Formats: sequence, structure tokens, C-alpha cells
Amino acid sequence: MTCILKSKLYTKLQVRNRMIIGLLLLISFQTFGQNDYLIFKYYEPFRPDSTGNFYFALDNVNFFKNNEYKGDIATGYTLTGAWLRPKVVFYPDAKLRMEFGGNVLKYNGRDEYYHLLPWFNIHYQPTEKFSLILGNLNSDQNHNLPEFLADPEMFLTSKPEAGLQGKYNSGRFSADLWIDWQQFIVKGDPFKERFAFGAVANWKIFENDNSSLSVPLAFYGKHKGGEIDTAPGLAESYISITPGLSFKKTIADKTVKGWSLNTNFSSSSYPKDDLVTNESKGWGFYANGNIETRFGGLTLAYWYGHQFYTPQGESLYQNLSNTGTTMIPENELINLKYHYFHEIMPNTFFGFVFDYYYDTISKQTMNSEGLYLIVNFAVLASRAK
Repeated sequence: MTCILKSKLYTKLQVRNRMIIGLLLLISFQTFGQNDYLIFKYYEPFRPDSTGNFYFALDNVNFFKNNEYKGDIATGYTLTGAWLRPKVVFYPDAKLRMEFGGNVLKYNGRDEYYHLLPWFNIHYQPTEKFSLILGNLNSDQNHNLPEFLADPEMFLTSKPEAGLQGKYNSGRFSADLWIDWQQFIVKGDPFKERFAFGAVANWKIFENDNSSLSVPLAFYGKHKGGEIDTAPGLAESYISITPGLSFKKTIADKTVKGWSLNTNFSSSSYPKDDLVTNESKGWGFYANGNIETRFGGLTLAYWYGHQFYTPQGESLYQNLSNTGTTMIPENELINLKYHYFHEIMPNTFFGFVFDYYYDTISKQTMNSEGLYLIVNFAVLASRAK
């Protein structure tokens, strides 16, 4: 018993020391954001002065992503393809917008479509600060969720989110609340209803002309259940709660644009599965530093996860393998990321992202590379008289 207690104490001290090392590592690189995929956006800006106007809009993402992964957590693969979303936009009122269109995702090298879906969206904006969205949602930059909660690849390959969303932004405080209804059921269906949900808030506790200190908070999860289906098994819920701290500084320089430091602590809970683990909760610690220059951005990040799992997160940050058969108690990564984004014309970007990962436990290196061309534009089709 004494040996077991000493072993547990030693493990806790190891974890604490690694977290301290990660923080010191970032602080020592003080010029090294929270989101390295700022170009991952498509949602049309609301135009309150467009009552009666019709627009034709087109959103398009072309991607080539290569993941050279290895180890027990994730396997390597390549994503290459594009999605296209043509739509008609109409403003019946200064506070209301309607969108009608379609969304198609096509992988290169496959004859069949992955999905072909209609697009329908109602955006109600009673004030400048608040908006309510029904139908297809605004999931730009994956709701500003960090990668260990929401894999950036969801922007490329997932079906468009649809359900209900409320957004608020007063400058000092912003919030995004949504429900993405992924599987609707009727009585007697042999499968369960399924939806994802989230609430992301950010409170700026200090801000001046070139610096800000803010407290981000994310509540994110996925649920599978229902009362009128005939599918066997109990309801399942995956929930994560992630507070953080972020400091950003803007620099008026032609070469260096600014830098930031960010930390997060995330607690995750998931259904207990005796075939994999007797645990039903875990936690993770994440810290990164970022520097932005006219030559691109560089991010150094540290991650430590203890039996952490969320089904929507980037697979390398999970403790459960993407095959769903192995739970690794401890996962520690160092990530160096470089990104370069070039705006070709308004809302149209070319982007390149390179990731280098070092798994400190298995002593393995991994990498991934992504090329992106993102096109968003709208043309006035008919002006109100």
C-alpha cells in the first residue's frame, strides 16, 4: 500500500512539474493566438442597410491536407477535395436576412459525393450586439474553440451545422451559444437522436490601445439519446468545460504585428465503457504562445492530457485512440505550428499551415501540412426600389 501511494504521489509530482515546465517554456518565448485558422470562415456579414435587396453569394473551400501521424492515438491520412455553397440572400427587413442554397462536398479521387445538402438560414438581428440564427449556423473558425475540443478539419469535412444559435458581442464581452442537431428521429426509429451543443464566452478584463487580457470559457459537448426510438442502449453524453486566460499585444511594426500567450484547463466527462476504461472523466492542460509577422505566424504549444477525451477534438490531443479501442492514461505533446495567410481579394484567402508534433512519452515525431484556397463573395442581384 505504501508503495502504491508513493507511486501515485510521484505521478502527480511529475504532472505538476511538466505543467510548470510548459508554462516556463512559453514565458521564456514571450514573443511567441488561440486560433491559428482565422481564414476558416464563410458566414456572410449582416447588412442592415440592405432592406429589399437580393444578393447571389458563393462560398467555396478547396483543401489539401496531409497528416503523417503514428503511434497509438491516431493514424495518418490525406484529405483532398473541396466544398461549394451557392446561395441567394434576401433582406426583407433591416433586421432580418434569409438565405437559400445548397452545399456539396466532393473528395478528389472519388466518383460519389460525400454529401449534397440544402442550405437554409434565417438571421434575425434586433440590435447591433445580438443576433439569433435558425437553420444552418455560423460556425466560422469552429466557434473559436481550441483544437483539442474542435478539430479544425470539421470545417473542411463536416456537414453544415444546423439548429439554433444566439450570438452577442459588446466589445468587452462576447458569447456564442448553439445547438447543432445532427440526427432527427421519429417514433420507432432504430437509431438515437444526436446533437452537439456549446457555449463559448470571452470577457476582456483589461484593454487599452495595444494590449488586452481576457478570460475565455467554453462549455462544449455531444449527446446521443431520445425517448421515442427503439435503439438499444442508454443515452450517452460527452461534456467538456474549459476556462482559460489570454493576453494579446498588438505592435505597430511593419514586420512584427503582435504576440499573445494563452492557457486553458479542460475537464472532460464521457460514458464509462468497461471494454476500454473504468474511468468516465479526464482533464487536459494546454498553453501556447504566438507571434504574428508579415511573413506568417508561429505558435509554440504544450499539451498534457490525463484520460482526456472529447469526440469532436483533434485526435492527437485525445487519450482515447481514434479506433476507440485503447485508452492511454497520459498524453503529452509539444506542437510547433507555422501558418501563412494571404488575402487575394476581400474574403478570399490562400493559406498554408504546417504542424510539427513531438510526443514526449513515446518519443515520436509527427507532422501535418495543409494548403487552402477559401473564396467568399456576394454580388448584388436586385436592388430595392
